[in-house]
Amino acid sequence: MPGSDIKAIIFDMGGVLVKTVDQASRSHLAQQFGLSYRDLDQLVYGSDTAQQATRGEISELEHFENVLDKLGVPNDDVMKFKEMFWGGDALDLELVEFIRSLKDNYKMGMLSNAMSETRRWLENKYDFLHLFNVVFFSAEQKKAKPDPLFYLAILKQMDVKAQETIFIDDFIENIEAADKLGMKTVLYKSTPQAIAEIKNHLK
Repeated sequence: MPGSDIKAIIFDMGGVLVKTVDQASRSHLAQQFGLSYRDLDQLVYGSDTAQQATRGEISELEHFENVLDKLGVPNDDVMKFKEMFWGGDALDLELVEFIRSLKDNYKMGMLSNAMSETRRWLENKYDFLHLFNVVFFSAEQKKAKPDPLFYLAILKQMDVKAQETIFIDDFIENIEAADKLGMKTVLYKSTPQAIAEIKNHLK
């Protein structure tokens, strides 16, 4: 075991491990409905039903049916809409390889604000969830970041203390919540920056 007191590393998923690398598909989708890219993002991620789906209060399908209702689109187009919305997303293979290099020495966790179909979607599209000892999605746990109970739940499951953990996320409010619990934190801005800061914590 390396010299630091760190025993676990917990990653966010969206915007860190899986991120939008090509905006063309989502931009085209927004244009179809006369919306800006940002307005479409807000409808999918920032609306009331988005928050409810993130906390597992309604299903992902119910949320997207609400989105399509607001756009005046038949509900049977949900799958097509989702495929276009997430069409430019990709897995960060550099970060995956970094995680792979750490997993034999540290407990690895994922703590993600994500809707009810996320686990199945990731398992069908990518092959990396097996690198983590614990994967918590908010819809499954009925809790979401920055609620401290969500962080405490994964710490308990991983059997580590906050002070023994590094947490990586791309939203400052989620980082601040982890800081208050005593975690070491990395605000994700780029993969090289995040890897460098994680390595610094591990010295």
